Amino acid sequence: METIENKTHADRYCNGRRPRAHWIVMGIIGFIGLVFLFGAIIMWLWNGLMPPIFHLGVITYWQAIGLAILARLLFGHMHHGSRHGDRRYKYHLWWHRNRMHQGGNDASMRWSYYEQYWNEEGERAFNEYVRRKTETHGA
Repeated sequence: METIENKTHADRYCNGRRPRAHWIVMGIIGFIGLVFLFGAIIMWLWNGLMPPIFHLGVITYWQAIGLAILARLLFGHMHHGSRHGDRRYKYHLWWHRNRMHQGGNDASMRWSYYEQYWNEEGERAFNEYVRRKTETHGA
């Protein structure tokens, strides 16, 4: 059995794992590396495509970074499945639910009775439907 005196400083305070600060520093370094890589890719694509196709001039690395920032400002935040989309979806659901309960059109009024119907008759009606289908296929 190991005693506290036999363990190293890192073992005693981090349970054999690297400290959290290490992961934060690695994340920052990784983010900066991705920014530089992203700028280099934009510069490479621009300088490889735009001058031969549209006879435009070549750009520097910092111009490529500026172009990326400008594109983001002009065309949006390039979010995928973000909370912004969730807010719109939740509002859509809220709007339809409130519309049903406030007496919207005939279809929404009929839909508001669905849960009550399913609780009262739905399962019985479904089982009857399945029985009829299996009898016709089996016979």
